[in-house]
Amino acid sequence: MKKSLLKFVSVVVVIASFSFTTLAQSFEGIIEFKKETTTDTTNYIYYVKGDQVRIDEIGYNSNKVEGSFLVDMETKTMKSLNHERKLYMDQGNASAPILKGSYVFKKGTNVKNLQGFKCTENIVTNNEEKTIITYWLADGKFNFFEKLLRQLNRKDKSSVYFLQIPVTKGLFPMLSIQTDLTGKEVSRLEVTKITKKEIEVSKFEIPKGYNKFEK
Repeated sequence: MKKSLLKFVSVVVVIASFSFTTLAQSFEGIIEFKKETTTDTTNYIYYVKGDQVRIDEIGYNSNKVEGSFLVDMETKTMKSLNHERKLYMDQGNASAPILKGSYVFKKGTNVKNLQGFKCTENIVTNNEEKTIITYWLADGKFNFFEKLLRQLNRKDKSSVYFLQIPVTKGLFPMLSIQTDLTGKEVSRLEVTKITKKEIEVSKFEIPKGYNKFEK
């Protein structure tokens, strides 16, 4: 009886340890950030749960969710939501961006504390595009982010340059600043709030009453 009890306790400990390790492996929660250029500001929210990400775009003037993007990185599928018209549409995978010029990576020595994370400086320069982007990267087991960018295949410089960093697994840019070669700022992406919490599965589902838009 005693041996059986000890065996049971050992199994429970192993299961608990495995569960804790699994939960600690990747971030789940909400990331709010804004993109600022010389002419515009746009707010976004990421909802992250495993291989699923929902991206909400918040209207600067309306302060409401104007559109959403549902990404499933396991099935490699994507859907967009139009909340005003209550429509959804399947999105095909975009072609990979064409790289121009030579990207030079430099690991900076500076450190910032942003949103409670220790962030290290990482700099990517492309002289042909006359662009420098400085990323302040946090290691918070953000395993979804690199996979997300590779699936979205975005053409914006912030995404393209990030993928030129040699090691990005688990990292997330709490702040990225794009400048020209003289140091003049062109745009920045900045996390304004980050919340670790369990996200309900319904966040990644098509809302009731939405119809599929057919081209």
